[in-house]
Amino acid sequence: MTKAAIAMDSGVISEHFGKTKEFLFITFEGKNEISREILPPPAEEHVPGLFPNWVKKMGADVVVAGGMGTQAKRMFEALGVGVCTVPSMGVEQAVEALLSGSLQGVDMECTHGHDHSCGK
Repeated sequence: MTKAAIAMDSGVISEHFGKTKEFLFITFEGKNEISREILPPPAEEHVPGLFPNWVKKMGADVVVAGGMGTQAKRMFEALGVGVCTVPSMGVEQAVEALLSGSLQGVDMECTHGHDHSCGK
């Protein structure tokens, strides 16, 4: 079984991981969805390391998001959680692609300050 944490805002993949409003945690085996749960992040204010540690604690094997900085990626990798940054798309479209094995990550690194749009 695999558990993915999908960073989302209003039904679409969050373009800025550190400002995501909620996460869809989806557990699946092969092409079969087993469960899903939507949870808010552990705090409204972004603190480096908080989201990666929380996502790992929730049991996720992979995190899916739009733009994500190098520091967050390294934290996830150190925790053994894979990172898949994807272009803007609907969450259900991402879930379908994840289940079918066709979700393709792209280099959507966020290296700017926090007042910007990433992933464009």
